[in-house]
Amino acid sequence: MTEPREPTIKQWKRRALQAEQQVEFLQEVRAMESNNELRKFRELAALRVALTEAREIIDWALQQQS
Repeated sequence: MTEPREPTIKQWKRRALQAEQQVEFLQEVRAMESNNELRKFRELAALRVALTEAREIIDWALQQQS
């Protein structure tokens, strides 16, 4: 039975380059996800403000009818 060979320097460099590319890809994906989350939170906050204002206007209008 033969001993498993140790990877060559060229193979180690290729593996390191692949790992770096994977890390960069994952960082880009995470950055996009983070940006999407922030955008959604901003939209949600704006909608909450709009809903609060609409409720206040409706309450005011109902009081005016009384």
